[in-house]
Amino acid sequence: MKFRKNVAAAIVAAGVALTLGSAGTASASSYYSVPGGEVKFTSKGEILKIWDKKAGKTGLYVSVYDESAKNPTFDTCHVKGKGKTKTCDMKFKNGHKLDINVSSYTKLNDHNSYKLVASWKDKA
Repeated sequence: MKFRKNVAAAIVAAGVALTLGSAGTASASSYYSVPGGEVKFTSKGEILKIWDKKAGKTGLYVSVYDESAKNPTFDTCHVKGKGKTKTCDMKFKNGHKLDINVSSYTKLNDHNSYKLVASWKDKA
């Protein structure tokens, strides 16, 4: 019975972390609710899908950094427009540690318009 309570508490804590838009290490496929939309990262194949769910002039920009590479590499994916989605196929070596950052933006080419809304670690 104590084990079930601990599992239930862990599920509630994970839900709170996801609602805040930030979490620890993700599993094989994870959804994250972030201000303005959602992000799904699938470790197998390094597939990133983002949804813009907020009307207005902002979009979502996701940057993924490979922290394990000898020469660190990164990839990006972005979407803008309520109801729009984008799927990006990112190529990182299996087992590498990844740092994933989600920002909202108003102008894609103006980094001063970016605001970090979520960040987490994962593995390729």
